[in-house]
Amino acid sequence: MEHIRTPKVEQVKLLDRFGSNKSVIGTLYLTATHLIYREVTTVNPKEIWIMHHHIAVVEKLPLTTVGCPLAIRCKDFRVIHFIIPRERDCHDIYNSLLKLSCPVKYDDLYAFAFHPKKTEYEREMGWKVINLTDEYSRMGIPNAIWQLTDVNRSYKICDTYPTHLYVPKSVSKPIIVGSSKFRSKGRFPTLSYFYQQKQAAICRCSQPLSGFSARCLEDEHMLQAISKANSNSHFMYVMDTRPKLNAMANRAAGKGYENEDNYSNIRFQFVGI
Repeated sequence: MEHIRTPKVEQVKLLDRFGSNKSVIGTLYLTATHLIYREVTTVNPKEIWIMHHHIAVVEKLPLTTVGCPLAIRCKDFRVIHFIIPRERDCHDIYNSLLKLSCPVKYDDLYAFAFHPKKTEYEREMGWKVINLTDEYSRMGIPNAIWQLTDVNRSYKICDTYPTHLYVPKSVSKPIIVGSSKFRSKGRFPTLSYFYQQKQAAICRCSQPLSGFSARCLEDEHMLQAISKANSNSHFMYVMDTRPKLNAMANRAAGKGYENEDNYSNIRFQFVGI
């Protein structure tokens, strides 16, 4: 990549500031995705791999008699200190890491810069590894209960949902649109998994924009329709994967969670992930 001016630096010292081990000598490699440090030893050389996106802070410290110190603080709480022999190499690594760890544009991400050595046909087939229509057909969808809706054609309702979405047959487009306006980023309840033997379904959605007291009749009708679509159960679990404290804090920002008093036959539960 254009940001990498010095891809390899030898005789780099790795400092152990917290353990009893002595400092080791190795080679520093800079790739499009990782910073790699490999010890120079013939017996079981250790390697350190750091993804550029895991780097939080890069510090180039004042020059010393043994070389130029470079401190890297990672988002996973790792702190690594290198001593690079030449200041010019240290400066190049420092500048490269600043640009690679904090890309300015999406186009600077490696996912967009990578060009695999594949034919045009092979690249097109990569987009067809997973076919949502086939996946739903495997689960027995569509059927007498669930139907395909084109409400998100051209991603008009939700740009983070696919265009092929399944909802209960009893809901109309106005209900779906109304529910999407009451959900964060327009992610209205839609089918994710269907178990044919028990006619049971798992649906997903985002948090409601309920605040402290707001409600939406369309969203209530949507959840009621999903509950009726699961005919073998007398109630429906609504699982919020957040800790309850986080969900309560979001109410102050106009979001929050479902009020059981406004939805019929639901049992609400926080998972606390």
